[in-house]
Amino acid sequence: MKLILTGDFHLRSNTPENRVDNFFQTQLNKVEQIFEIAKHYDCKFILQPGDVTDGPRPSFELLEAYIELFNKYNIGKDTKLLHVYGQHDCRFRTKERTATKLLNFLGYLEAVNDKALSTNIQLYGCNFGEEIPIIKDKDKFNILLIHGTILDKPVWPGQEDYLHSDKLFKNGYDIIVSGDWHHPVFYQYKNQTILNCGCLVRKTINEADLEPHIYVLDINENTFEYTLEKIVINHEPADKIFKKEALARDIKKDNEKLQEFITSIKNNSMDKNLNFKKNLDILMQPVAQSVKDIILKELELINE
Repeated sequence: MKLILTGDFHLRSNTPENRVDNFFQTQLNKVEQIFEIAKHYDCKFILQPGDVTDGPRPSFELLEAYIELFNKYNIGKDTKLLHVYGQHDCRFRTKERTATKLLNFLGYLEAVNDKALSTNIQLYGCNFGEEIPIIKDKDKFNILLIHGTILDKPVWPGQEDYLHSDKLFKNGYDIIVSGDWHHPVFYQYKNQTILNCGCLVRKTINEADLEPHIYVLDINENTFEYTLEKIVINHEPADKIFKKEALARDIKKDNEKLQEFITSIKNNSMDKNLNFKKNLDILMQPVAQSVKDIILKELELINE
């Protein structure tokens, strides 16, 4: 059996601040490339680890374009696009009245909880913030599709909001396909693999050096031996899709720290009933005004 493994899609119709290309068309093209690869390899399933959309209620233009693309490749019929829910798919942490839920209802997507892909291959799903499911039959080839950051160590000092790869290997899954973290990871222990393809399309400057890619997973259903073939998605170099002044403006590490700060706010704080602005003002008191301006601008984009 052959499966396509992907990362976060973050489908959106508006163009991120520093992109200069036709972002909508670029993104649509990359999703179509995945469908073409699935067709070429005769893959019946595409595994997508959450954040199908960049927000719970994208534009009608986006829905029309992707429904047309799904119909073109018989997605939901000949090829099943199996996914879990990321925080961007949800509205106030719920799936109701969201575009991803609608695409499930229409039959183009299928949210996964516990699904037999074949007699010997079992797929488990873990939405953002949920407990990792316990394997029911360890004699099968078990795959976990999860929207959660998995790392082998902190990326920055004090980082705690991630799942440790060593602990996850102990759960017994043969393959874990994760999302949420936008940078690729690939860990192996004996015959087990944890991977994250990273985001499909580069939205921010600190993602400029990423190489969009997917994997084709080929499993022998009798011996459970498997191979992983990495396939790079066609993409333009960073200097053709990002503003040159933005690429040169700051040291990469400064951009990464800013994006980490913004992401932590977006994932954990924006929908809570707190006096967020007041707390942020207190937090930023020692911060230079130029940095405050950047943070406030990014927050405006988040709220759009």
